[in-house]
Amino acid sequence: MDNSPFSSPALQTVEERPRIRFILSKGAGKGNAHKLAKEILAQYPSAKHTELGQAGIYPSDVEISLTRGPDHVSQLATEWAQMWGSQGVCYVAGGDGSVNEVANALAGTDCAFGVIPAGTGNDFARNLYGEDTGYRGSIELVAATKHAQFGPIDLLQVNDEYCVNVFSLGYDTEVLRKAMALQRRFRSLGSSAYKAAVLRTIFYQKAIDLDFEYQEPDSPARSMEHTCTVFVVGNGRMYGGGYRPLPAAMLDDGQADLLYSDDLNLLGIGRLLASYRRGTHQSSPKVHMTRVGSVSVRRSDGQPLLWNIDGIVFESDTVQIKNIPRAVNLARLSLVSE
Repeated sequence: MDNSPFSSPALQTVEERPRIRFILSKGAGKGNAHKLAKEILAQYPSAKHTELGQAGIYPSDVEISLTRGPDHVSQLATEWAQMWGSQGVCYVAGGDGSVNEVANALAGTDCAFGVIPAGTGNDFARNLYGEDTGYRGSIELVAATKHAQFGPIDLLQVNDEYCVNVFSLGYDTEVLRKAMALQRRFRSLGSSAYKAAVLRTIFYQKAIDLDFEYQEPDSPARSMEHTCTVFVVGNGRMYGGGYRPLPAAMLDDGQADLLYSDDLNLLGIGRLLASYRRGTHQSSPKVHMTRVGSVSVRRSDGQPLLWNIDGIVFESDTVQIKNIPRAVNLARLSLVSE
């Protein structure tokens, strides 16, 4: 993919990580987990399928595991890391929530993870492979695991959680919450739920008075009071089904990218969303961007903040964000069409 999200070359080849677990999220996307399992078996005929009792002797070099409920992605990744350490890699086939789970489970371990997009937004995968690959692209990525390369990436520590892609608060979190509700009701909407959610939240109280402090590299901390419609801190570039708030962000540069906007009216929000989609908003005088090592933020009125990381919604009085360099190892896969 052009415009790589990596600042450094990969350090390992697939020969150094021969122990592979494919973790397929049953609840992600449009329910392609069983179809994808067959594609994996076509590439790895001796793989052990833990649900079907497929070939292989436990513990097998290659395993296929379908999730059975909440936190199962994390359990499967943790188990593989404990078994195989630096020889292991977990490929998660799911959405951004599943990617977040596996990254949190493997942070600080020697086990790597890779991503096969099979969710709705697939925003972290878009950082790696460009626009949404679709099911055909996911099949290509399964084949590409045989030629994977590996290197460390950063994570954002957000209070007690890790974020692999993007943290945001304010209006876009309200849009996300509405989009998730629409997806639960109308699964066929897919990533179009985000566009529908924008229309549903058009009269939401969009701006928030924030007190925040951030630390730029080799600079003293800077404190601000600002009324913001949008506030985003990212390790990755994309969120919301392909919007590009942080188009220059790198996954492995030891820094987070910060974007905050002024108080935008309805017309200003419309203009921002249009340029967000293209990643061309950097020149707007109402948008402010920088690179930081850490950020802390709270509401000026002391009320709890509604925020999200990787599409998972939280609420707290204060948010502390810190970039953690080289926190987890990532498999770098290449699509044949690239």
